[in-house]
Amino acid sequence: MNVQEILNQVETFNENRNYWFIRTDTGKHFDIFYEGKYIAIGWDYLGLKDIFSKSDSEIKEIIGKNEKLDPFDTVQKGKITAIFNKITSFLKLRKGDVIIVPSRNSDRLAFGEIVEKEPYEDSNAIEMGNYFKRRTVKWIENKSIYELDPMFYQLKSNQHAISNVDRFAPYIDKVVGNLFKKGDKTHYVLNIEKRDDINFRDLTKLMDNIEDIIIEINKEFQFDDNLDEFFVKINLQSPGKMELIKAGKSLAVLAYLLNLVSCGVDPKAENDPQIKNLVTKIDKKLDNTKTLIDTLDIDTNDIIQPFANKDKHGK
Repeated sequence: MNVQEILNQVETFNENRNYWFIRTDTGKHFDIFYEGKYIAIGWDYLGLKDIFSKSDSEIKEIIGKNEKLDPFDTVQKGKITAIFNKITSFLKLRKGDVIIVPSRNSDRLAFGEIVEKEPYEDSNAIEMGNYFKRRTVKWIENKSIYELDPMFYQLKSNQHAISNVDRFAPYIDKVVGNLFKKGDKTHYVLNIEKRDDINFRDLTKLMDNIEDIIIEINKEFQFDDNLDEFFVKINLQSPGKMELIKAGKSLAVLAYLLNLVSCGVDPKAENDPQIKNLVTKIDKKLDNTKTLIDTLDIDTNDIIQPFANKDKHGK
């Protein structure tokens, strides 16, 4: 695989996408949504035809009548507006937005991406009068809450039917991707699964090795990356994540090299002459890094995944 092919395997995350937490009626609809590859919202007395053909005031009037809320009472008027805002937020979800839905007791969280521009109505659900306003979703991950960053417990306490959670984007991105570009920076996430205490020297040696390999990559391919602009975010609860963040191209090549040693491929067998020349220079460093990956129980399936299917991004 040459450099351009490697770079093509890096996912691109839209900087402008939004992130949403959507309830599943205390988990009742979690499995249905997940297996059906969609999300849906209630207030079934309002169909898409009503919503798209009537004014906001007319829609709020329908909500008030069906919910038995008085629009002239300040508190009840606020409840009408809240319902209206939830429905319109759901319908305005954009293609590419990331959504999270919880199971019963929020023991599991499913992460997905909106894949259609427009909402739709399911005719069978309309007949049953049940959650027929829907959005098509590509599910990416289905995780136990105990596998995730403790930050996700804050989402668990959110009781709104739909709420914007853009402020948690950096945490969510690390769940739905492990090698991706957002803005001008590449992000590479290593999942450390070691449950015992993490040896300080093993961790620092891994980071030293990574820095040394990045320097050699930059030199070999003349990327002219700014080596001072290299950051790491670590949240190690044993297990936990280490996220490497860097502008430029060298981090993607590092990810590819770690993929090779993780799946048992001899890097020196690479056909690309530049890759072969590079690994000849850093062969011992790569071997040592593989040993540290094993010692720290870093998930090699995640390391291999971005390169498992060369054409997975349609490039």
